[in-house]
Amino acid sequence: MFKKLAAVWRWVSPVARVTIGVVLLYWLFRMTDRDEIREIISRAVSRGWWMGAGLACTFLGIAACVVRWKYVLKVQNIHFSNWQVFHITFVGQFFNAFMLGACGGDVIRAYYTVRNSASRRTEAAATIFIDRGVGLFTMILFCCVMIPFRITMFLDNDGPRYAGVMMLIFMVISLLGIVILFEKNIFEHFALFRRIEAMPKIGALLRRSYDAFFLYRGHRGVLGMAMALTLVNLGMATMACYCFGQTLSIDLPFIDYLVLFPIINVLSAVPLTPGSLGVREGLFVSLFGAAFVPPLQAIFLSLMVYAGGAVWSLFGGVLYVISSFQRDGITRAAAAGWLDQPEDPPAQK
Repeated sequence: MFKKLAAVWRWVSPVARVTIGVVLLYWLFRMTDRDEIREIISRAVSRGWWMGAGLACTFLGIAACVVRWKYVLKVQNIHFSNWQVFHITFVGQFFNAFMLGACGGDVIRAYYTVRNSASRRTEAAATIFIDRGVGLFTMILFCCVMIPFRITMFLDNDGPRYAGVMMLIFMVISLLGIVILFEKNIFEHFALFRRIEAMPKIGALLRRSYDAFFLYRGHRGVLGMAMALTLVNLGMATMACYCFGQTLSIDLPFIDYLVLFPIINVLSAVPLTPGSLGVREGLFVSLFGAAFVPPLQAIFLSLMVYAGGAVWSLFGGVLYVISSFQRDGITRAAAAGWLDQPEDPPAQK
């Protein structure tokens, strides 16, 4: 029964997410004027160099994530080459942008990491969660720090006010989680977890997974560097958003982008729709509307941010296809006996 329900859900969930995204986009666009749309597109084309600058900033932001994950991997004594980390990160970007499953890119990164470190599979998978967790916590912390710079905007407008409250709630939950997980080794200090560890099937796996996480408590320098690189990533992503805003002739101070865009990043991380399409546009309209950005410009700004990420996600897709062809070609060549085989030693007379 449960297997049938799970199979049905695997089909229903993607369809539902696509439907939600399409409905949200239709709802956002339904009141717009076509002449206004053409005017915005024409203006954006005439300021194309800003678009190029936005694409460059987007790439630099992803590159910061590559370096961050490299640091996280070293703690677990997993040594990938710079190219491997670059390749896996961009392939993950492709699946994040275009696949329908929740956190598809992280699943792909975990798969590649585990496959390339067979003796440390649990630790390899843990690096994905640490990398994602440090990034998300740093973004939430940054959002809470920036809110006071535009506190009037948050107090006077419903959209920003609710978003600000959400950031504070996320911050409290994150801090509680950090204290619970890292203040003490829970398997050594709590009887409940010792009983869980004694369970025959999952106990050892859970303990090894927790130990992989707890190891980072003693590497505060690495965590600090990971947080700093997250700020670089966030700064470049925000700069990209600013460049796309200049493409659309949005007259807004950079500080407003620094306050609003990271909040949108955090809230749109929930995978309600593919690539958060529709959800992200609604957040742009609500938050940037409080800064007097017209709804249509806010929608196009959101779509340009998504398109900027999609360009580099497609680059990751190209890397994925090339590596798949190379792997399949080697497999077929080996099966057909085309690869060089060691010669038999000459017979002794």
